[in-house]
Amino acid sequence: MAVEILGNKEGRLEQRLVEQLNEVGIKEIVWVSPETLEVHDGWREDGSAVWRMQYEFYDQILPICCINSYFYSFAQTMEKYGSKNVKWKVWAPSPSVCNKAIAVAIKDDVIQEVIMEGSCMGFSNALNILVKGMEVSRVVQLLQNVPCQTRGTSCPQELARGL
Repeated sequence: MAVEILGNKEGRLEQRLVEQLNEVGIKEIVWVSPETLEVHDGWREDGSAVWRMQYEFYDQILPICCINSYFYSFAQTMEKYGSKNVKWKVWAPSPSVCNKAIAVAIKDDVIQEVIMEGSCMGFSNALNILVKGMEVSRVVQLLQNVPCQTRGTSCPQELARGL
């Protein structure tokens, strides 16, 4: 089965998605660049206009997968092809912070994984290591008031807000 992925080949969400698809035996992946979306025939049908609008409106939350002519968001793809009983939440944080998308895997109200797209790799990895295995309510309690210069919010606060 071939999968088409709309997104940045180097993005953290895209890399995690490819890892998950490979784990379930899906190896044939075709990349679709957002800049060529309008001229790529397969994406002009069956909901592509909606995805394009969401891509532009929601500050480029990607990736989006086309699998057997059906379109899936990152969270939908991970829930369909990933570990069972894991719920994925993906959202765009405030434009005041560095990261452009936050994805969190939750199972039984416990954080399994955090991916911050666009933030410092070291910070993103450290935050993932620190909150993995913690209950959602505890992470919210710890991170809801972490400041970042004069931005009015921070990457940790945006994680807490989304949870």
